Amino acid sequence: MKYALDEEYDFDFHLLGISCHEKDYRICWAINQALGLNLAKEEQDIEVFMKKSNRSSLHAMFTYFHEESETDYRLIANRSTLGILIPEKAQADYLFMVTDTAERSAQELRSKVNEIPFVLTSFIIDVESLKSKENLIF
Repeated sequence: MKYALDEEYDFDFHLLGISCHEKDYRICWAINQALGLNLAKEEQDIEVFMKKSNRSSLHAMFTYFHEESETDYRLIANRSTLGILIPEKAQADYLFMVTDTAERSAQELRSKVNEIPFVLTSFIIDVESLKSKENLIF
């Protein structure tokens, strides 16, 4: 007899898709300047197993935790040489995940990111509607 563990995860964060042709360190620096953050690259990339290709892909991640507001910021590369983290949003080069206890609006974040000169566009992503939302659990 097989048992399946069915667990619901609470996706309590804002998620922005960012289209930008710059390298990850440049978009990270620009977001730091625009939002007054201090995002820094994690030592290890995120490893995600892709069921379709039966391989793992590595995605760069930059993080910052603002202690005063208890806000967690993560900038994640959506693309890697082996796959796309969120295939439904392939037009996004980067994903900007914000867990905000102060409930800063996603629209406010989006407009500040759109002010960055080399950002082509950014858009709010409804996490609950994503088929591959489990790739965002790390």
